[in-house]
Amino acid sequence: MVLNVRLVLTATLTAALFAALALTPALAQPCSQPEPPRLTGADGGLEGGVSISVGRIADLIWVPLLIDGQPVPEDAGLSLSVTFDGKVSGTTGCNRFAGTAGMDAGELTFEPLAVTEMACLDPERMAREAAYLKALSETRWFIASPDGLWLTREDGTVAMCLW
Repeated sequence: MVLNVRLVLTATLTAALFAALALTPALAQPCSQPEPPRLTGADGGLEGGVSISVGRIADLIWVPLLIDGQPVPEDAGLSLSVTFDGKVSGTTGCNRFAGTAGMDAGELTFEPLAVTEMACLDPERMAREAAYLKALSETRWFIASPDGLWLTREDGTVAMCLW
């Protein structure tokens, strides 16, 4: 009888845990929505973990999952890191880059980046690198959410989503 109670309790707790995980927005599939989340609230405040704070994006390693709406393969080797004082570094899958960024609440611009000049033999990797560096150069705004870090252009279109 004790064993049956333990099995039922274990099965119930496991089912409850899976249900809770499925309903938790922070565990949503990164970059799964087509547009970045919007700032909401009657007072223009931020809800649902959405932020335009530089503190939410600095000193982390971000990995692009979408560039111009196109999925980036998991093994592409792309990364981006921005420090609180605006230093930028990252990888393109073929090369490394470094430079500076201008940052303020929701604003993010990358100064021209210094990029190493190693060629990749794979034309697809070189094309991805070009698209990535172009998207970085076009970035003007950011919004961080549990769904990812969205970088947008001056016209509001999505340049990329990172996780």
